[in-house]
Amino acid sequence: MKVIINADDFGLSEGANKAIIESYKAGTLPSTSLMANTDYTQEAIELAKENPGLGIGVHMVLTTRRPLLTTHKTLIKENGDFKYRPNTLDEAIDLDELYAEWDAQIASIVSEIEVDHLDSHHHVHLHPYLRPVAEKLAKKYNLPMRSTVTHLPNEVICDGNFYKDGVTLEYFENLFKENKHEVVDVMAHPAYVDDHLRNISSYTDGRYKELEIFLDPQLKELIKAYDIELIRYSDL
Repeated sequence: MKVIINADDFGLSEGANKAIIESYKAGTLPSTSLMANTDYTQEAIELAKENPGLGIGVHMVLTTRRPLLTTHKTLIKENGDFKYRPNTLDEAIDLDELYAEWDAQIASIVSEIEVDHLDSHHHVHLHPYLRPVAEKLAKKYNLPMRSTVTHLPNEVICDGNFYKDGVTLEYFENLFKENKHEVVDVMAHPAYVDDHLRNISSYTDGRYKELEIFLDPQLKELIKAYDIELIRYSDL
C-alpha cells in the first residue's frame, strides 16, 4: 500500500513550518501543501529549498487572509480580505477571477520551487461550482490533484479522518490494516501552537497532538510492520 501523508497549511505559521519540517526529518511525513498568501510563505519556501526531498504541493486559498491579486470584485470584502468561508461558497464567485487568483498563487510558488500536486484550504477546490477551475489549472500545470469523492485519472483519494478525535496512532494502524486503497493521501495538520495560530485557526491543540504522533517511533514501527510505502505525489 502506498501512502502519501500530506501536511496541509505549510506557511500558515512559524509553528506549522517548524513542525512540518521536524516531521519530515523524522521520516513519517513525505509531503506537504504550501499556502501562497501568508506572512510565513517565504519562510516555508526557504525551508523547502533546504529539504529537497519533501514533496511540495500548492494549497490553493480562497477562505483565509488576502488574495495575491488586487483586481478582484467578487472574492473580497471591503478591507481586501477574502470574504468567503467553506459554508458560504456560492455562484456569485466569478470563476474567471478565481482562476486568475489560483493561477497567481500557483505561479508564485512554482517560480521558486518545484511542486508536485494541487489541493486547497478547506477542500474548496472540490466544491461542484469551483472544481472545473481546479481541473483546468491541474491540466495547465500538469499536476495531480487531491480528491475526496472519486478516483479519476490524475487524482488521488484523500482520507480526512486523521483530524480532531481521529488523531491517534490507532487511526494509522486501522488504515494500514484495512489496506483498501492502492494509493491514499492522508490529510494532516501538524504544528506547534502559538498565539498567532490561536488567533487565525479554530484547530489548534489537535495540531500539536498530530506532531507528537509523527515524532513517535511507534508510527515508524507500524509503517514497517504493515509494509507501507510512504511516497510523495511525484513518486506516482
